[in-house]
Amino acid sequence: MGDLTREEAGWALARVWLDALEDTARDFFGNRPRIFARRAYEHAAEGLIRILEKDYGIKAEPADSIKAAIDSYIDLGVHGGIFADKSDFAVVSYTPSRVEVTVYKCPYIDSCAHLINEGVPIANITCPRIGCFAAAANILAKIDSIYEVHQVKLDGGCSGAVMKA
Repeated sequence: MGDLTREEAGWALARVWLDALEDTARDFFGNRPRIFARRAYEHAAEGLIRILEKDYGIKAEPADSIKAAIDSYIDLGVHGGIFADKSDFAVVSYTPSRVEVTVYKCPYIDSCAHLINEGVPIANITCPRIGCFAAAANILAKIDSIYEVHQVKLDGGCSGAVMKA
């Protein structure tokens, strides 16, 4: 057994806190903690935008649509080292009020797998990636947005939608 790299330790710590947040939300709200998680993801997105701009000079572009907000947030995350590459996501807008999102590689997949193995239905899964994309639409485009998870692939990805509330 070897030591973890700083990057591996950082992701492990992020997963620990995310799992703790999700478990605590479920302690208080049962299998439907979406309202609590939505606010947490909004705070996380706001925090990321603020820290990257203030501390590193990396600024998110304001947006005029849900899709543009998600694209801007992904660009911000790539420039900030949070996301590896834009190709890790597919963002497709069929209507201005609904955007389909596919996450091909998600470091939080183990958290979702744990919930699914515990019997939580896909419709009740909260998703930090897609949830933060909805928060980005709220922040960068000033469009009150919510999200839903459609599919969790235990081999590493998920898909869902961000839509106008």
